[in-house]
Amino acid sequence: MLLAFFRPELILSATTTAGGDTGAHHYVADFLINHLLPKGRVTGWSPGWYAGFPMLHFYFPFPFLLIALFSTIIKYEIAFKLVTILGVFLLPATTYWAFRILKFKFPLPLIASGFTLPFLFMESYSIYGGNILSTLAGEFGYSLSFSLTIFFLALLYRDIREEKFRVSTGVLLGIIALSHLVPMIMIVILATYYLLNGLNLKRFTILAGVFSLGFALTAFWGLPFLAKLGYTAHMEWDQLTGLNELFPPPVRPFLILSAIGLTGAIVKRDSRMYFFLWATVVSASLFFLLPPGRLWNGRLLPFFYYFSFIWAAYGVWFLRRFLAQLFYEYFLLPKRYADYLTAAIAITITSLSIFGSSHMASDWIRWNYSGFEGKKPWASFNAINQYIKKLPPGRVMVEHSIEIDKFGTPRAFELLPYFAGKPTMEGTLMEASFTAPFHFVNQAELSKEPSHAILGVTYPGLNVDDGIRHLQLYNIRYFLALSDEVKREAGKNQSLRLLKTFQAPDTDIEIALYEVDIDGYVTIPKYEPLLVKTDDWRQTALDWYAKPELLEIPLIDADRARPLKGKYQFVDKYISNPVKVPVNKGGSITNVRLKDDALTFSTTAIGLPHWIKISYFPNWKAEGADGPYLASPSLMMVIPREETVRLYYGSTLADIIGAWLSAIGWLFVVTYAAVFAWQNHAVRIRSILGSGKADRSNA
Repeated sequence: MLLAFFRPELILSATTTAGGDTGAHHYVADFLINHLLPKGRVTGWSPGWYAGFPMLHFYFPFPFLLIALFSTIIKYEIAFKLVTILGVFLLPATTYWAFRILKFKFPLPLIASGFTLPFLFMESYSIYGGNILSTLAGEFGYSLSFSLTIFFLALLYRDIREEKFRVSTGVLLGIIALSHLVPMIMIVILATYYLLNGLNLKRFTILAGVFSLGFALTAFWGLPFLAKLGYTAHMEWDQLTGLNELFPPPVRPFLILSAIGLTGAIVKRDSRMYFFLWATVVSASLFFLLPPGRLWNGRLLPFFYYFSFIWAAYGVWFLRRFLAQLFYEYFLLPKRYADYLTAAIAITITSLSIFGSSHMASDWIRWNYSGFEGKKPWASFNAINQYIKKLPPGRVMVEHSIEIDKFGTPRAFELLPYFAGKPTMEGTLMEASFTAPFHFVNQAELSKEPSHAILGVTYPGLNVDDGIRHLQLYNIRYFLALSDEVKREAGKNQSLRLLKTFQAPDTDIEIALYEVDIDGYVTIPKYEPLLVKTDDWRQTALDWYAKPELLEIPLIDADRARPLKGKYQFVDKYISNPVKVPVNKGGSITNVRLKDDALTFSTTAIGLPHWIKISYFPNWKAEGADGPYLASPSLMMVIPREETVRLYYGSTLADIIGAWLSAIGWLFVVTYAAVFAWQNHAVRIRSILGSGKADRSNA
């Protein structure tokens, strides 16, 4: 059924996958393969988006590690496609084996597997996760993690019931956490079932052992993630409400079967299904009870939808004896065929559901996997990338416009680092960037159709002059404009120089490329910085950022710059008319060299503040200078002690502890596996020797 939609000729063609966020993830995979893994790293600093950000530090590395692994034996483009659909194809299989592990007999495992298809083909949402549309939109990590979660829940149930600790269950938990965090959070919540149901010391030890091992194996990533969560974009979500969200149209036709299944499990006192009941109730409760914040209740809805379909499958299975009697009385069909008949009915129900309700899946699959190369304006898009590739180094800002989707995805130009080798400001991993809120302010000033992607930010209207001043602050050298309004205002700005215009045939897109007058990655501010003590740096910096006339007076976070106390003015909160103390700019900055995760420069302005136009992150270290300190809006500042200064991306205490915990965890897994293998080998040897003795005795 899945192959009828995911046509092999699309999946196995070496085109560059497009569509939604998925298309933009090529830069993530490429950076891991060609920059991080050769250095023996899974996470690290990337200069390609948001004036630099910690790549895979706040996002999930396992799917990209799979892409890297597969790309060693098949073409990268095909490896990327296979991993992005892996979760979709796994869900029926993991569901089947979950029910086998729970010791359900034929045909229920097969029926439950089949009932994953109406869930996968749900078209009432396209971003929460788990279904095909969400996967195509970019949530392929969630899809993989979700599919493995179903298998894990069955394994954990088995381990608890048998009171036996298995290392493989902990390893799978680690893989789930590294694939996507939301299913991992749901696992932790659902595991409370065991705390409330027949818990004893041995079961608690098993539960603690599995979760401790899973945490240890992923600590190299998870501990730094938790320790530095404050350096993300602080996304705030408004929660979904209403029964229409909880029971969308694709779920409603199955509710009667779900009710029958629920009733049947209670009547039969089938304890294996009590955990499914717990999962259904908890996921529905969280939809109503989860407060606004970083965890969006929409992300948890796929669990409720999935378990609703599983209950429907159980309902069909529960009715099999009634169906057997019915067909025996009216069609003289022997009752021994009831199980086969039930499976056939389930297949019919799911097939009719899919072909009757699926309208978008085929088009989306074709759009994504025909690739960028399969779009009409590919030649024009490629020409733009090739032109930019030949330009001198520099960051690129792109006006936001839905018209860009004609190239393959609205995020097409986020692949400038991939196609053109040039860093751009916007990337799909905006939650992982400390700079993202300020970028989207720039986008609002420089776009006719801004996205306003970060909630909780007050965005300005279109204002090209202010936008260009902000680009200069972030040392953004190039600007791509699409709308006539923006191009008209850009033509009047003295800090812009038109380089080239591009016309895409078969579209009405005309793109103008400008060069911005900038000062470089390292500058000396006109006025001395202010030390600011604030509990909300982002809001303080946004207030400062909204006043272009004050951009020459940088702010420094006083809490992160204690050595500077007494050197510069200190204020409890930002003031609108600060005292301006000019900086003596007698020195000069030369030999600026930027790499992926390092910056070096020479300066004769010893002791003066130097503004580094790279996003701040606590992993950055400085040699030959004090700092780096967090400087407005999201950049770094150093005070040189020597003429040669080097900044580099290093490790924090959380990185070091996390790496050691993971090393210990994996050493435990390897040792456990070796002991287990040796014991099995010894058993086989004893068995062989025992057989030999028996043969000699018989002789």
